[in-house]
Amino acid sequence: MAFERITQKDWYKILDAKPSDSLAELKRKYQRLALLYHPDKQKADVPAGEVEERVQRFIEIDQAWKILGNEETKKEYDLQQRG
Repeated sequence: MAFERITQKDWYKILDAKPSDSLAELKRKYQRLALLYHPDKQKADVPAGEVEERVQRFIEIDQAWKILGNEETKKEYDLQQRG
């Protein structure tokens, strides 16, 4: 039930990945984006609105990895996307 709510987003798109990508490839893409958007890595002179957008983007990236980085939840997500 809770998983259905999550599937509304395209987690592959968020990670700039494809369903055919290997787990190692997904991890590489996740790590690249996580470093790019991590709140601790942001410059101090970024406007407040942009900081909030970047934090939200980082949260989405993290959620995508939690689903796609686990073989079981990835398989369940893939099956729901086809249906």
